[in-house]
Amino acid sequence: MKEELIGNIKLFAKISGKASLAWIKVALIGAIIMIVNIVIAIILLGDNTGGGFPASAHAGMLGAVMGFILLFVVEFWTALLMTVGILAPILFIVLANKNAIASAVYNVWKYKIADFIEPKIDFYIDKILQKQPGFLKNITEWSVVKVKLLDTINNDSQTPKLQKRIIKFVLKKIKMDDVNFKDPNTNLSTILSLKIRQFIEGFAEPDLKLVWILVGIDIVLIILAFVFNHQ
Repeated sequence: MKEELIGNIKLFAKISGKASLAWIKVALIGAIIMIVNIVIAIILLGDNTGGGFPASAHAGMLGAVMGFILLFVVEFWTALLMTVGILAPILFIVLANKNAIASAVYNVWKYKIADFIEPKIDFYIDKILQKQPGFLKNITEWSVVKVKLLDTINNDSQTPKLQKRIIKFVLKKIKMDDVNFKDPNTNLSTILSLKIRQFIEGFAEPDLKLVWILVGIDIVLIILAFVFNHQ
């Protein structure tokens, strides 16, 4: 039992490392796009002989805003390139977070350690019932249970963050349309454990297809900025 526990801890450390690497990979691509886009946009704007935008920057915040709008009129593709560069970190951090948790879920299946979920689900349901003994008798739809479970998980300070993130991610993804919550014989813990296992077992290995599509679009945007730059 002790050896199994130590083995699971090591596996979770490995999964956590892979998830972190998956996050860094996507975030790094976003950082590169931000730097490249902004640098190229500044260079292209520096080559522009029009003085409207730099001059407007000296007119205060309103002037800067008007200048940026004017920039879209005069140098649309360059302005768009800069805007994408500024917004890239936000978008790619969101994608990095999704990629990291997807990597963790996939590796939980790969290393066959989804067993940790079942006792956790039982634990969270018990926590709910301690506060609201009649909760399961009054529910009619999954959304109510899901909100309550997610709230209970958020308030759990004992479970490692990665495990909580995996459970929360899966709870948000599983479908419970075929479950009759009005049936008094419905065993929520058993059904949830089964649904979660089925979801994890069918979870595909995450890829960076969307990220590379965005990189491709950005490259096209850079080309357009150069082609249509007004010197």
